[in-house]
Amino acid sequence: MIGQPALSRNATIVLLLAIWAAVCTALLIVDWHFVGPMNFRDPDDALRLVQVRDLLGGQSWFDLTQHRIHPPTGVPMHWSRLVDLPIALTLAALKPLLGTALAERATLIIVPLTLLLILMVVAYKMARWVGLGRCTALLAVAMLGTSLGILIQFAPMRIDHHGPQILCGAIAMLAILNTWRRDGRSGMIAGIAMACWLQISVEGLPCAVAMGGVLAVRHVLRVDCWPDFRNYLIALTVASAALLFGTHFPSDALIPWCDSFSPAFQVPLAVTCLTVLAASKQVRSNDMVRRALPLVFGGAAGAAVFVLTARQCFAGPFETLPPIVYDNWFMAVKEGMPIWTQSRDLQAMIVIPSILGLFGSLVGLSRAICPEHRMAWASLLAMQAVAFLVSLDVMRAMSYAHLLALPGNAVLLASLLGAVQRLRIMPLRVALSAATAVLTPFGASAAMAAALDPHAPPAQSETVADRFRCTTYAALRGLDALPASLLFTPLDVGAHMLVYTHHSVVATGHHRNTEGMKDAISGLIATPDDARAIVTSTGARYVAFCKGENEIVKYARRNPHSLIAGLLKGQHPDWLVPVQMRPGEAVKVYRIVYSAA
Repeated sequence: MIGQPALSRNATIVLLLAIWAAVCTALLIVDWHFVGPMNFRDPDDALRLVQVRDLLGGQSWFDLTQHRIHPPTGVPMHWSRLVDLPIALTLAALKPLLGTALAERATLIIVPLTLLLILMVVAYKMARWVGLGRCTALLAVAMLGTSLGILIQFAPMRIDHHGPQILCGAIAMLAILNTWRRDGRSGMIAGIAMACWLQISVEGLPCAVAMGGVLAVRHVLRVDCWPDFRNYLIALTVASAALLFGTHFPSDALIPWCDSFSPAFQVPLAVTCLTVLAASKQVRSNDMVRRALPLVFGGAAGAAVFVLTARQCFAGPFETLPPIVYDNWFMAVKEGMPIWTQSRDLQAMIVIPSILGLFGSLVGLSRAICPEHRMAWASLLAMQAVAFLVSLDVMRAMSYAHLLALPGNAVLLASLLGAVQRLRIMPLRVALSAATAVLTPFGASAAMAAALDPHAPPAQSETVADRFRCTTYAALRGLDALPASLLFTPLDVGAHMLVYTHHSVVATGHHRNTEGMKDAISGLIATPDDARAIVTSTGARYVAFCKGENEIVKYARRNPHSLIAGLLKGQHPDWLVPVQMRPGEAVKVYRIVYSAA
């Protein structure tokens, strides 16, 4: 951009690495009280480590069953081995050098922060490929380093699938921003990256469809864009099938799940791809309408196949949950809820960065001179809009929306800083330069949240702190010392019991285990007399829970005469016998007394 200081390539690399190092240092300082005791804030991260341990311990690459949940049948997980792979490779490399305990801690730091570095490089290249200078592109990277909606998925200990899927989406976006190529390589890279995202999480489906739509529109408008669209379709179809069968036993890969990219979605995609390719051979014209016809035929054919073969997936994977599980578990998972269910500060955090990014991208598009940069900005704007709409429906999707907003955010901030720097009055120039921080994604979100809800209570409560003191290696040694058994636990601490002890659990907060989840919730909220039959039917030997955990506090508040309400008050029925833990351990454990036959 005009007026920017010149930066060499080497200086740019040094500055980018410096930004990454500063962000890593800040994240480690903020999160060290979790990293030190290896305390997972999210059960999904804990269970991911369990899954990687099982893989390194000899479980088949193709076997995605978690055998310690709801034994003896176990639970077929909808997770991907693609996420396990870098964790497993890092852990396997470090174990001989550091030992298991230290190697695991190092892996929990190295993997997410390495993914963050790659994401920063991709974000920088995205900004460059829409025509921004090196300084403005680095500004986009710096704003990534202050974007809480993104950083939360790349913090130390955060090894679940959210970070990798954001990175896959970023690589796909970067590929289609390279509008200078006409050989189809960009479309192929985007298709492979999107296939990886879909294999990791089917939540990427709206963005995969949108990206195909962007490439389709580019093809309709410009005949030389056909190779990218064609290769995107082929790569997405072939790579999705290869990843599906390359990470599952054939019998598992053929199950039409609605919560993963199974044949329920793979078959309509293949039909769409084949129809478009076949129809395009019959239409060779410079006329835009005729170029659009194969796309219409392909989309209609794929949609028809989906309706005929997988209409059950229209309801989504959670609508079929038992009502007790849907109401007590799914509706409490705030990250999966729409914006209108969130608090005002979260609403501001979701919306403001995307709105600023959209406005900045419009500015960038209006300033673009060459056709390639205009096409890149238009493509980015379209994907931004789709990602933003998805984030309004599912809160956790804001991370990808905020990532796509970064080039626009950088344009907006650089323009304002440039205007301020042209002022002649030094005090005014300094004051307004500082004030532009309010227009960064972080600054604007914080300011809006404060304005909307100035009296918001502190985010950290004593009950949450109690739970975190309970779920560590040190706090569960007494439980781990008991003979290997089946534990009856609340859903949100089940994964922690698996990662810190050698026991199995009836259920965790993972939706394919509907029977176990139903039993866990029903047993805790039933009266002590009714709960006995439910708890003993699972075959569990112990009831275990952390006293300050939000899930059971909510159950007790809603069901004041329930089993868990009594246990929280220190009142236990005669069929539960307290088991003394070691001094200082907060976990509550009760042995289940079974009736004599």
